[in-house]
Amino acid sequence: MIRRKGRLRRQLIIAGSASATVADLVRGLWHASGGRRWMIPLVVFLCSLGVILTLAAGVEALAPFIYSIF
Repeated sequence: MIRRKGRLRRQLIIAGSASATVADLVRGLWHASGGRRWMIPLVVFLCSLGVILTLAAGVEALAPFIYSIF
């Protein structure tokens, strides 16, 4: 029988991979020679919105309200 990983462990794995991806994105935008620093507020907003929606969807009481928005 295949043993399932715990919920907290799965979330930590996802958060770890997402944080590395976001760090690479910010580093690439900040050090770009083409002047892409104007995209930093957009990236920060979209990443924070994604984190908020992910956390809110994990709470069973809030999930119907989040899904009804979209």
